[in-house]
Amino acid sequence: MDEKRVPRDGELVLPGDYLGVIEEYFPGDSVKEENGELYAIRAGRVRIDPQRMEISVEPVTDVPPLPQVGDIVIGKIVEVRGQSAIVQLIKIEGRKDDREIATSKLAGIHVSQVKDGYVENLSKEFKIGDVIRARVIANEKSPIQLSTKGPELGVIYALCSRCRTPLIKRGNQLICPKCGNVETRKLSTLYRRMKV
Repeated sequence: MDEKRVPRDGELVLPGDYLGVIEEYFPGDSVKEENGELYAIRAGRVRIDPQRMEISVEPVTDVPPLPQVGDIVIGKIVEVRGQSAIVQLIKIEGRKDDREIATSKLAGIHVSQVKDGYVENLSKEFKIGDVIRARVIANEKSPIQLSTKGPELGVIYALCSRCRTPLIKRGNQLICPKCGNVETRKLSTLYRRMKV
C-alpha cells in the first residue's frame, strides 16, 4: 500500500484532500476525521500548530468586510419616507480591494443626520437613485445608521427626476442639461468628482 502524502504547513489544499492521521494531529477548523484519517472540508491553506498538535485549514477567500463605525461608505438611495432615507450600500471607501459589503447591505439615514440645521422635507435632500457618500454612525443593529453631515458627505451623483439625465451642479442647485429642471439635494463637495 502506497503512503499518502501529508501536506506541509501553508500548502494549498482542496475539499477532500488527505491531511494525515488522528494519531499525528487533532482535527482543527475545516478538518474532518473519517476512520482515523483527516481530510480538508474546504479549500485553503494548511495550518499546523505543533504545540497543540492540531491541523486546520485556513480559508483563502476572506469574508466580505462589515462597515465599522467611522467608515465612509458609498450607497444608493432606494427609498425616501417621512423621517428616513433607505440606502443600499455599495462599498466601503478606502479599503484597498473596494470589495462588496457583507450584511444585508441596507442602511438608513435619519432626518436628524442629513445635515446641520433643520430639514423640512427629506425628499428635497435625497431622491431614489441618488448615489451618496456617508459615514457609518451605528452598526449594532440592522439597518446600519449613516450620517451625511459634513461638506464631503451627501449626494455625489444624481439623475433628473423628470427625464433621468445626470444633473449638473450650479452653485447649490442641480440643473438638468436636457430638460432644464432645477432640483436641490444634500450635496457633497465631491459631487460628480468620484467614479461611481
